[in-house]
Amino acid sequence: MQADVTIHNKGELVIIISSGTKKARTSAVSGFTLAEALVAVLLGSVMLLALYASFTCGYTTIRVTREDLRATEIMLTRLERVRLCTYSELSNAQTNPPTAVEYYDPTDQASGKGGVVYTVTYSVKAPTDPLPAAYKNNMWLVTVGVSWTNNSSATHSRSMQTYVATNGINGYVMSKRN
Repeated sequence: MQADVTIHNKGELVIIISSGTKKARTSAVSGFTLAEALVAVLLGSVMLLALYASFTCGYTTIRVTREDLRATEIMLTRLERVRLCTYSELSNAQTNPPTAVEYYDPTDQASGKGGVVYTVTYSVKAPTDPLPAAYKNNMWLVTVGVSWTNNSSATHSRSMQTYVATNGINGYVMSKRN
């Protein structure tokens, strides 16, 4: 601690106690220089730009993930329909059309706001290796594919496959209904 004693003209005793050294403050050293202010503005701009970029990246990731999830839902819907078809209906183009169009939001599709358009492909063929010949004659390999182009013009595609046997789940489900 440092004490400064000052005696004024009228005989008053003034004691000033301060910690540290005594500095004379002038208007030249009391503010920021132009260079310091510009550096602060530059750093603030970089931080705001980084924040904006991270929000943009996050929202894009969420959008792409939602589109991918909708594609998976479309494929699963088609494959669940396959499970309830008879063996002869699997290759019927009326029951299971080879191509179809689905929308991201089917409820708003009529108003033109259905979102991303998904092209769905469906194919049935005899399975190839590694199945034994006895199974190959009594099974189908069903493939459902979905492709779409999102708002950023990136093309995506997904596909799922399953085997369906002659005496598959359809006979079991239908016999339990009767």
